[in-house]
Amino acid sequence: MNLENQYLILSFGDEKLKASLENNATVREFIQYLPVTFTMNDLFNREKFVEVNDLEVERTISSYGKGDISYWTPGRALVIYYKDDDEPIHGLVKLGEILDGTERLENYPGNIEITIDIE
Repeated sequence: MNLENQYLILSFGDEKLKASLENNATVREFIQYLPVTFTMNDLFNREKFVEVNDLEVERTISSYGKGDISYWTPGRALVIYYKDDDEPIHGLVKLGEILDGTERLENYPGNIEITIDIE
């Protein structure tokens, strides 16, 4: 599957954010389930997360940045980081990165409904 020139679109409230895609097995499996709508929980005023099905994993990393969309393998969770700190989080697979407007997620405290699709 060719992921070049494809993007994730995250829709919530009146917002739409565009995200790049990584080229890995986890992404290739995840996009087969799109479009999907989740109620995502807020954690530490830093990230939105939701538990998802097990996804195929090739390798994991222990770092993230603001705007990263990741799969956290220990908790089988899709995570969107809208703030970053120096805390290492083991077992992450980067799915993509929000290109612009990540800070808009800060305007939606608590749990929010997000629809994810591919463009």
